[in-house]
Amino acid sequence: MAFAETYETGQENIKIVKFSQRKNYYLYVYDGVTRKVGYASLGSANLDECKKGWLKTYADYIKRGGSITHVKKTAIIPKLKEYIDYQYERAARGEIKERSARTYWERVRNRIIPYVEHKKIKVIQELDRKIFKDYHQYWLKEGKDGTTTNDAITTFNHFLDWLIDEDILDAGKKPVLKKHRIVKDFRVEKNPAFTGKDWAKFKEYLYAYEIGDEQYENEADWVEKKWYRRLFVCWVLYQFFSGNRPHETTGLTFGDVTTQEYTLPNGKKSLRGIQYIGRDTKTGTRTSVINGHCITRIINHINGGGHPKSGKYITNDETPLFLNPHTGKSIHSETYRWHFKNVLKLSGLDKKGYTPYSLRSTHITYMLLRGTDVYDISRNLGNSPEVIRRYYDGVENIMKSDELLKLNKNYYMVDERLVDLKNT
Repeated sequence: MAFAETYETGQENIKIVKFSQRKNYYLYVYDGVTRKVGYASLGSANLDECKKGWLKTYADYIKRGGSITHVKKTAIIPKLKEYIDYQYERAARGEIKERSARTYWERVRNRIIPYVEHKKIKVIQELDRKIFKDYHQYWLKEGKDGTTTNDAITTFNHFLDWLIDEDILDAGKKPVLKKHRIVKDFRVEKNPAFTGKDWAKFKEYLYAYEIGDEQYENEADWVEKKWYRRLFVCWVLYQFFSGNRPHETTGLTFGDVTTQEYTLPNGKKSLRGIQYIGRDTKTGTRTSVINGHCITRIINHINGGGHPKSGKYITNDETPLFLNPHTGKSIHSETYRWHFKNVLKLSGLDKKGYTPYSLRSTHITYMLLRGTDVYDISRNLGNSPEVIRRYYDGVENIMKSDELLKLNKNYYMVDERLVDLKNT
């Protein structure tokens, strides 16, 4: 509860307070054991008198067994949002990476808050040790994998510990959220590379998704939606050409990428892109080469109009490469994951285990089929050559047959749409 005025008495959990609609001051008494709050009128609007006489009022309060008490209730959803603000404050102080704060935000927004709303929990005082026991089963039924669920459980437990530290939740009532053991089936490949035919099909529906055929009463809404969809297409192409981990691309800024013109052996002009990956990665910093047209396409799209805020913001070296004009920050990877799933569903490929990380696997397959040396690929992607060989040795079977090699090269061949700047 917010008070118009609050003054310390020198005693823990006892304060002098004033309500905005009342004339006199009151004594605020909080019982840390029962977690109840009581009030006793100090009978005066003179603050100095109240400061001198509060002890007698408190003694009378205790003598009569206290006044009518109220359980102090704290709404859980606002506290979850406050918890996110706390994580961003930690990032601003340098205690955690900003990427970590964004991860907290994504898990709270997409996993914890929907579950709390499903349980119809309004206030923290309603919590007990068994109240969240079906968390894991709930999300499995919603189609989430065990690893994603366990990651959110980690954040959920951190939030509950934070409530205890803030003296809002009784430690004895902390809900038990246990991670579930995940038995991995090593016969099933995780984040598989697109097969040649599936990659061709995915691209077909990707471009159709960008244009869309939905009907909107408000044309401005549709123009903005298409702007974001086109940026999503740019993101897919960037992942395919760079082979980056999704969070590496999320952290890129305009200053991290450059392009330079160079001449091919056949005399034609082309555009080489160079990207700098910062320290917030598994393997530290690295500089790698990618398709330069892909970079130009993104920059032209952000600066070229189409979005209601185009021309109302200034881009510089600190601007996120995949900018959300509404916030000035990079669009979160979870947003692209959502779009990615939509395209998979539209193309009928949603049952094949493809994930945004599959774009990295597909990039490696594409590079191997082009005859790129394993050591060059590993340096470009921040992986060891052993990892490349271990997970992509199946590509060697294709390369042993000239006929298979020719067929698959055609499937993964870069079509004109991927680098056509007229489409930006």
